[in-house]
Amino acid sequence: MKFRLIFIILTLSAASVILIFSLVSMRNQPDTFTYDSPQWHLPEGAKARIGKGDISKIKYSPDGTLLAGISPIGIWLYDVQTGEPRSLLAGHTDTINDLTFRADSKMLASASEDGSIRLWDIIAGECTQTFIGDIFGFDNVTFSLDGKTLIGAGFREINIWDVATSMHIKTLQEQFYTDGGYSKFSLDGKLLACPRGGDSILLWDVTTGKEKQTLTDLNRRVESIEFSPDGNTLASGGYGDSIILWDTKTGKQEQILKRHNKNFTFTFSPDGKTLASGSSDKTISLWDTNTGKRKKTFKGPELYFSGVAFSPDGKTLTGAGWNDSVGNVLIFWDVMTGDQKKIIRHNIDQYSVSFSPDGTTFASGGANGSILMWDPVTGKHKKTLKGHKRIVSSLAFSPDGKILASKGWDETVILWDIGTGKRLKKIRRGMSSASNISFSPDGATFVNSGYNGKVNLFDAATGKLKQTLISHKNSVKNVEFSPDGNTLASMSINLDGKIYIWNFTTDTYRQKQTYQKAKGIFYNIAYSPDGKTLASAEGLGKRHFSGAAGMIRLWNVESDGYKKIFRLQNKVLCVSFSPDGETLACGDLGSNVHLWDVATGKQIKIFKGHTDGVDNISFSPDGKTLASRSYDGTILLWDLTSTVNP
Repeated sequence: MKFRLIFIILTLSAASVILIFSLVSMRNQPDTFTYDSPQWHLPEGAKARIGKGDISKIKYSPDGTLLAGISPIGIWLYDVQTGEPRSLLAGHTDTINDLTFRADSKMLASASEDGSIRLWDIIAGECTQTFIGDIFGFDNVTFSLDGKTLIGAGFREINIWDVATSMHIKTLQEQFYTDGGYSKFSLDGKLLACPRGGDSILLWDVTTGKEKQTLTDLNRRVESIEFSPDGNTLASGGYGDSIILWDTKTGKQEQILKRHNKNFTFTFSPDGKTLASGSSDKTISLWDTNTGKRKKTFKGPELYFSGVAFSPDGKTLTGAGWNDSVGNVLIFWDVMTGDQKKIIRHNIDQYSVSFSPDGTTFASGGANGSILMWDPVTGKHKKTLKGHKRIVSSLAFSPDGKILASKGWDETVILWDIGTGKRLKKIRRGMSSASNISFSPDGATFVNSGYNGKVNLFDAATGKLKQTLISHKNSVKNVEFSPDGNTLASMSINLDGKIYIWNFTTDTYRQKQTYQKAKGIFYNIAYSPDGKTLASAEGLGKRHFSGAAGMIRLWNVESDGYKKIFRLQNKVLCVSFSPDGETLACGDLGSNVHLWDVATGKQIKIFKGHTDGVDNISFSPDGKTLASRSYDGTILLWDLTSTVNP
């Protein structure tokens, strides 16, 4: 008996150690398998993709074998047993708001802001049907219980289709709107809940299109709603500290689940007796829906949760979460014991990109503070450098390619030996997280902005501060050496909105030219290869939103004026010259990459493939490849061999 007791204690202790070790190792494990993700459904002109995009909503297939997650580039299907990605369902041209499986698990429907609902064959991983409806986009989609009918809710209307024939059955429009994309169907597709103005929720009878019930007395604006499996209860939550459970028949409140902050995601268990909710306090709580009491709490490690889902048998709870350290992950827990069962590392957002001078490597900076080295031909991950504690926002190779400088949001610059992968030096003095880093052409100096409008020049060999340039009134966003090293350009983004050209004389830089924005905001600058022209990426208007016009101006470095203007429909976030200076590339807030002929001012090509603004681009040294980084967390490599200088 005594031996058995000792054995049990040792077993429990070992299990605890294993659990702790799994969480710790999750933070420290080498970043390998994540980055060699399948190159499925690449956009036209792209030859490789880095990153999968962050997961938001997640949902199990009815048979429990697959987990589907919405990302900016499509819907990822994971094999629950192995944790491996099964396929990527891509084709929508705008944000995907909702997805649902058919009861037989063979088909999936997705609703998008592009105004379409798509049906996907799960086995083939292909779109079989596309339904076009509400021009404002679809917020929600569901199958009827028999799977024969598809129902989609848009901003102003409900559309119903016959799945077998693709025929449109009817449209319900009477006094209907969804107010912000938070509508939700009941499991049987007979009810639709829509928040209205933040102070009420309307329940609609989908069959008749008539309003059935109004839920009022909300404590905060509704940001998320969910039906119980039987449709008799509706949960609503938002920026308040509670979730409200409503009786959908009477419109009365059943329970108030208190002391839970910012409830953006929650879901009912298959039997409806438990509600799982993800909170801004980096936990997931299980609630008893009958009593309103909290039953259990699951913790990350320190993850912000964007989606939660129960397995069909109710035994497993999965949370989609993220933070700067581990990226975007899927964590599986045993509902009964609270033990962690599995972790799938989905993605780590990429924030910066730079090619080596010989073109054999390009580096990207990750959200978790890591630097990833890639083969630009195959898109394969080669090496990982770890040293920053937060996002790596800027990278620059020395002219001889032997040193890589990286700057992070931890306000440090690290110099790396490319050959060994070892850290040479870490510099903390006067660093700002806002701007880029750049080497002088001779490799002896690197420049980075500091606080209060300062531009700091450092000795690349010793890391010591050589000179500080003071002239800007606000944060300096970009600093660039000219190719010959005779001038330095610095750009501020906010109050003063100016570009300064500094002239190199007697071992120091002195202010030479000032370029003032006419209106709008400077976002980026780049020298031409001959150093005679400076390109500025600009957005018209003071606010950073898609749809506002933008432009590129080409400034004459030797004079006060500009040579040429390229106009675009969206704000221009980044700009770069090709190595031969004949082509200009830019990324805009509307998710596009543009190529321009510098001499004629004509547009050569528009690359479409990102799903959010493009804020970082880089040409390979031979000019045959262009890398673009997007807010969607991915990097795309574009093949220019058939586009530029054919």
